[in-house]
Amino acid sequence: MMRSRLIGAMLAAGLVVAALVPVGPALALPAACADAPEAAFADRAAISTVHRDAVDCLVHLGIVRGRGDGEGGTVFAPAEAVDRGQFTAMLRGVLDVIGDGDRLAQRREPRFTDVPEAHPFDAAIHELAQVGVVEGVTTTEFVPWRNLRRDQAASLLHRAAEWSTGRDLSPAAGPYFVDAGGVHRAAIDAGFEYGLVDGTRYPCGDGRGRYTPLGGLQRQQAASMLVRAIEVFEAIDAGATGDRRGAAECPSPEWTPDLDAAVAYANARQGSVSFAVIGTDGAMVGHRASTTVPAASVLKVMFLVAYLDEPDVRGRALTQSDRDLLEPMIRSSANDPATQIANKVGPAKMNALAERAGMRDFSYTRPWGMTRTSARDQVAFMLEVDDHIPQRHRAYALDLLTKVHSSQRWGIGQVATPGWTQHFKGGWGSGSGAVDHQVVMLEHAPSPPDPSTPGGTRVALAVMTTSSPDHAYATQTLEGVFSRLLSNLPPE
Repeated sequence: MMRSRLIGAMLAAGLVVAALVPVGPALALPAACADAPEAAFADRAAISTVHRDAVDCLVHLGIVRGRGDGEGGTVFAPAEAVDRGQFTAMLRGVLDVIGDGDRLAQRREPRFTDVPEAHPFDAAIHELAQVGVVEGVTTTEFVPWRNLRRDQAASLLHRAAEWSTGRDLSPAAGPYFVDAGGVHRAAIDAGFEYGLVDGTRYPCGDGRGRYTPLGGLQRQQAASMLVRAIEVFEAIDAGATGDRRGAAECPSPEWTPDLDAAVAYANARQGSVSFAVIGTDGAMVGHRASTTVPAASVLKVMFLVAYLDEPDVRGRALTQSDRDLLEPMIRSSANDPATQIANKVGPAKMNALAERAGMRDFSYTRPWGMTRTSARDQVAFMLEVDDHIPQRHRAYALDLLTKVHSSQRWGIGQVATPGWTQHFKGGWGSGSGAVDHQVVMLEHAPSPPDPSTPGGTRVALAVMTTSSPDHAYATQTLEGVFSRLLSNLPPE
């Protein structure tokens, strides 16, 4: 079998794979991608530097290509979501590159009814379905247009690796990720061990890493994942199956909320109180957590994220105009900037963000303050808020959420959390007590810093109140709920 196009050159290029533990010894750099030219995309600057070399490589190998921009140029659309059909076609290209394409049966029966012969991914989908690498949503439908999730991508890569190498690639240990379960867990754990996939938060030998299984996959992220797959498939085929990576020990503080005390307090307060919490064990608990309420200004965190992910913002440095828009909106809860952003991003992008974040109770409307959401929606979003922000803007956004103006640091802002940084935003009505909420992510940075746990340990809380006698009463309720939930938070 011809297996010559390894992508080792990427290791020296600062790609994501450079940070991964290799599954075997270093391999010779191939000429195929070592001198790959820069892909001539009009939106090349929008491709993250983390993924740019992978995109160049896959374009050079003929695995990916761009599309017309309507002005005579070609764009890659790096942040656009990858769908099931696109990823299958790219994976088929990877198998061609490593010499496995001629092993695929040309027979394309039985067929998926939604992938006719004229479909651009007809060959890839039906050929990989014949060997069990891909599966339909039903026995007759593939649904190629549906966006691919991270857990599904892990299963596709795992099945492709087992088919390509002829080896059983079951995980040796695990589970590594607290949020990865069900039918994809074994593939995610095995993919992590072999270096095919990475989590969004590193597991510390305790199964409490995070994979964000329901998250989407951008085109540029898929490019890096597939470049990595070429090298990993080759290494496994060469016999490097014993040198797997495991979860390093990186101790972190453990905390579960004092739920009983908080519920008892909430039930004794006037008005309606709902809350949700995610502790260090990754489990979500709460009180009336699915109750929907008007979002008010906690929606501004989503506006912040959506703005930073706009096509004309995500790939460049922020200007003073950007900062003049975002900082008053978050620090002082100014409404005019929020309305400007709402007009810019529109309902479709807000709803898409909610879908990517796995929100179940979100309903966007105008005026934007009346958007419906729940504590469980917002706590999950806050825990991994930076996952939805382009990498170059993440540090700015997280820092901004620590700089709420002193006049608005009520509720959680009055609860001491030594050793934990508070990233939060409040939302309230006109001071009447009709609506008063706060959403917060607490981050514990290890001391000394531990490079194996970038960002440290996180927990998140969202407390929503409605129909309080007035704003002052509501802020007392918020402080009381937060202080009880956090009463046993381990200090620095």
